Amino acid sequence: MRACSRPRRRQTSTLDDTLIAGAGGVRTEEDDRARAQAIAPRGEPSLGPFLPRKGIGLALSASDIETYRSCPLRYKFARVLRIPTEQTLHQRFGIAVHQVLERYHSEGGTTLEQMLELLEAGWRRGGFGDSERERLLWEKACEALTRYHARLTGQDSEPVWFERAFDFRLGPHHLRGRVDRVDRLAPRDGGEEFELIDYKTSRAKTPAELRDDIQLSLYALAAREAWQLESSRQAYYYVLDDRKVPVPRGERDAESVKDVVLEVGEGILAQEFEPTPSQAACAICDYRIVCPAAEG
Repeated sequence: MRACSRPRRRQTSTLDDTLIAGAGGVRTEEDDRARAQAIAPRGEPSLGPFLPRKGIGLALSASDIETYRSCPLRYKFARVLRIPTEQTLHQRFGIAVHQVLERYHSEGGTTLEQMLELLEAGWRRGGFGDSERERLLWEKACEALTRYHARLTGQDSEPVWFERAFDFRLGPHHLRGRVDRVDRLAPRDGGEEFELIDYKTSRAKTPAELRDDIQLSLYALAAREAWQLESSRQAYYYVLDDRKVPVPRGERDAESVKDVVLEVGEGILAQEFEPTPSQAACAICDYRIVCPAAEG
């Protein structure tokens, strides 16, 4: 077995002067008035050409929908104005782990050694350094991928698709995305059933915490509409914890997700980008430095 040894060894834009004036300094009364004016609801017809239009509707992904629902102003910064942000170390780490799994499966990998070789190559390519945090992340990645390989070879279900794309129409909108992995489950009662799996490198959540999750609900709808898979289960696989958390779904979920998509699409087309700040959301937002409504 291959030893998991560590390998040896970049412009941000601004929204406008109003948003960044005084960033990092003390806010004045004039700054507060300017920010209040900046976030006040108003029509912005000039943003129309910058919306992600496709036909008479929008091109949307699960991430787009989740971003708008969490904070419409964040969606505006990210998807309409396209203000670039620098990836955090943990974001880069998550991408690296996802890419290892994607390449391992797409290249027909079978051994743990192949998986760890891909990690080593990806680690170098990702430009990770020698800080204590990066060393700890390397160790976590090695341990997590070792457990992933053991789980993969010991399960009854059969992985049949990886990074499978979907694109379908819902009302006037086009929904697109990719599902990390689709498994064919062991036959039960003579019927064929599949499980849609999305990889996560974040803290594992419980089914109760995922009660209002939209991503896997959308994926289940996509499996039916784009791939004609009438029956599917959904689960998040938390790679670092080696935990697969199923998300139960009912018949009403398909209609519920349709309502959410149409509501979000209507808000974006109407250019309703008012912020919904909270300390918890703002603390992890990439745009908190330039946001006039940021809390905390």
